[in-house]
Amino acid sequence: MHTYLDCVACFVRQTIDVVSMVTPDPALREQAVREVLRASAELDFAHVTPAAMGQRIHRLIRELTENPDPYREIKRRSNAAAMGLLPQVRQWLSDAADPFETAVRLALAGNVIDFGVNHATDVSDDGVGRMVAEAMEAPLSRAGVDRLRVRAQEARSILYLCDNAGEIVFDALLIEQLGPSKVRAAVRGGPIINDATLEDARSVGLDRLVTVLDSGCDAPGTILEQCTPEFREAFDEADLIIAKGQGNFETLSGVEAPLFFLLKAKCPVIARHIGCAEGQYLVLWHDDVKGRQEPEAAGKEICDA
Repeated sequence: MHTYLDCVACFVRQTIDVVSMVTPDPALREQAVREVLRASAELDFAHVTPAAMGQRIHRLIRELTENPDPYREIKRRSNAAAMGLLPQVRQWLSDAADPFETAVRLALAGNVIDFGVNHATDVSDDGVGRMVAEAMEAPLSRAGVDRLRVRAQEARSILYLCDNAGEIVFDALLIEQLGPSKVRAAVRGGPIINDATLEDARSVGLDRLVTVLDSGCDAPGTILEQCTPEFREAFDEADLIIAKGQGNFETLSGVEAPLFFLLKAKCPVIARHIGCAEGQYLVLWHDDVKGRQEPEAAGKEICDA
C-alpha cells in the first residue's frame, strides 16, 4: 500500500501527540513537527508506505527527546489491563458455541488498543473492557472466519505477526485455537509507538505458549527487507501467515505470501483503500486485496466476503 495525501495530517498529529507526551520543551516540540513536515514534503508517496514513514517519525522523536521507548508505561498498562480481563474472556470462550470464531473476535477486539491511530485510547481496566465488549458484538464476516479456519487446519506451520501491546494477550487465545505446536509468533524489532516487543511478549507469557521471534524491524509494520534472516526464513517457510493490524496490512498487502489480515479499519484512508466501512472488523485473505493501489479500485465484495 502506498501513502495517500490524507496520511500527512496523521503524521503531523502523531508527532504532536507523542512530543506533547514526552517533553514539556516547546522548542523541541516545534523542531519535531518542522522536521516531520520537511520529511513529508520529500516523501515518495507512490513507493513508501505509511508505516515506513511512521518508523522515520518515531526514530526522529526518540532521538530528539533522548527517550528510547516513549510508550513503555502505556504498553505496561495495556498489558496489565488485558491480563486482568483474561478470566472473563476465557469464560466467554468456554461458553461459546464456536470457540474459534470467538477467539478471532477477541484477537480483533485487541486490535483497538492502538496509539498510532488514536492517541486518546483508554487503557484503563474499564476502558479496555469496554472496547473488547463492543468489538465482540460488532458485525464480522462468517465467510472470512470460516476461510481462515480451513486454512489454519490445513497449515502445518503458521507465522503469527503481532501488533500492539495488550492486544497480544488476546492473540494468545487465538493461537491456542490454531494449535500452538505449529505456530510461531513475531513482534517488533524495537520500540515503536505501543507495538509489542519481546519485552511485552515475555511480560504476558506469550513466550511460554509459542516461540516468539524478533522481526528485527522497528517500523509499525513489517518491512521485509529490514527483517532478520531468522524472521525471513520463518516468513518464507510458513504455510499460513496471520498479520494483525493496519501497519502489517500497509507493509505486506502487496507481498506474495499465504497471508490473512486481521484488523479493524481505523481510518478513512484504510477503509477507502480496502473498500469497506470505517470501523469495520476484517478477516481478509491476501488475494482479496492484492494489487489494490487506489481507493476507487476497492470493491464492495471485500466488505461482504
